[in-house]
Amino acid sequence: MFRNTHWEFRRGEQWALVGPNGSGKTLFASALTGSVPVVGGEFIVPDGAVAQVSFEQQKLIAGEAPAASRWFSMEEEAATSVDEFLSQDSIEEINPFEVVERSRVAARRFAQHQRRVVRLLGIAPLLEQPLPSLSNGEMRKVLLARALLRRPQLLILDDPFTGLDARFRRHLKEILEKLMARRVVHLLLIATHPDELPRGITHLLRVDRCRIVDQGRFSRRRGRESLSVMARPICLCALTHPRATMTRRGAEAELIRLRRVTVRYGGRTILENIDWVVNRGESWAVLGPNGSGKSTLLSLIIGDNPQAYANEVHVFGRRRGDGESIWALKRRIGWVSPELHLHFPEAQTCLEAVLSGFDDATGCYHRPTRRQRRIARQWLGGFGLGGYAQRSFGSLSAGLQRMTLLARALVKGPDLLVLDEPCQGLDAAHRERFIRTVEALLRHTTVIYVTHRRDEIPAGIDRVLRLSGGAARHSVPRHRLKRSKLIE
Repeated sequence: MFRNTHWEFRRGEQWALVGPNGSGKTLFASALTGSVPVVGGEFIVPDGAVAQVSFEQQKLIAGEAPAASRWFSMEEEAATSVDEFLSQDSIEEINPFEVVERSRVAARRFAQHQRRVVRLLGIAPLLEQPLPSLSNGEMRKVLLARALLRRPQLLILDDPFTGLDARFRRHLKEILEKLMARRVVHLLLIATHPDELPRGITHLLRVDRCRIVDQGRFSRRRGRESLSVMARPICLCALTHPRATMTRRGAEAELIRLRRVTVRYGGRTILENIDWVVNRGESWAVLGPNGSGKSTLLSLIIGDNPQAYANEVHVFGRRRGDGESIWALKRRIGWVSPELHLHFPEAQTCLEAVLSGFDDATGCYHRPTRRQRRIARQWLGGFGLGGYAQRSFGSLSAGLQRMTLLARALVKGPDLLVLDEPCQGLDAAHRERFIRTVEALLRHTTVIYVTHRRDEIPAGIDRVLRLSGGAARHSVPRHRLKRSKLIE
């Protein structure tokens, strides 16, 4: 991969790295950090000068715990706190059993730098929280803080705006512009949206199929053209009859009912007195800033959060904790979320990953029928992933992994489709392909859709629930979306 590659990053330059999903962007960036071997040619990077923020880092922190572990970690006293994760010992990777005499001046300077970074990113309220309990967007902020605390010469940001609400995306863009203007750091930014390219970018590097296909001076027009690739036509073989995969199930008019739902961890209230009803055939966008409780709300519906049993949560007409089979309910729900992606095992093939959706497992633990294999291959083909069926899930880029998990959610033709930031990490072509798929499914399936980007909400989603400070502030028709400013 990247045979005979020639590229120079000179002092004073700021680079954007772009390319479609699976093109090798993250692999290229990982080579700069020493995470993957360079086996030929001349490769020069100053020692200890590079820091990186990426989805792969989040996966390493998540480890091998199940996706539901986040909802249990909030009560774990032994879990590493954000404050400990951003401490000087942690940043400098000092062995806790090593006797170190640290300079008081150095410690004082680090503490001052830490306070500036925490204030800059607005993460002071997160410092006492357990690291595994953070939302996807909150974790991105903490990883960025950790990278800045290392004072790198080169900062590699791999899709850094993913999972962030609109207000913080604007704030982060301003931060990057100031850092580049003051020459505090040199930046290599891997971007997926044209509006994520800050002022100050001087050069553009475009890769495809693990090779450099273009490099040179940056211009806004060049950046937009590189990131706004239109999707190829969808193979509709898997979309023509999206409910053909379903067995006959209940015909409840009311799929979800939450009544005065409250979720607290210690002295922190995540959700408070939430009343919400989702009827069959409805489609909802759930919106709100980072930390507003969106993923927590969905975890009660999915059944992963133990506090579902301390509240009045009805799913498919059955109250949680009322003797229902959790697996019987899960088989009727298609689900994608950052938590599922972070914790999904990587050793199985992509086909096995999609087949696991029939039982809502994290692996294919039974012998699938011929019909199930056919349906799974249809969904892979419909998303342009037919050639990856026998590739290991872990060998794919984060974007192609996300598309595989989307196929997994849809393979059983679910009664309820719960999509938490489903377009995270997708390039323009794959975003378009998936959004059009959801639009086709809205005629047959009830959908709950969480996103921080208005342009990713499929046409046909006509109801909006807005969370803020743990409370449901708005519940309005989609046509009022712009006037009510529900996207922050």
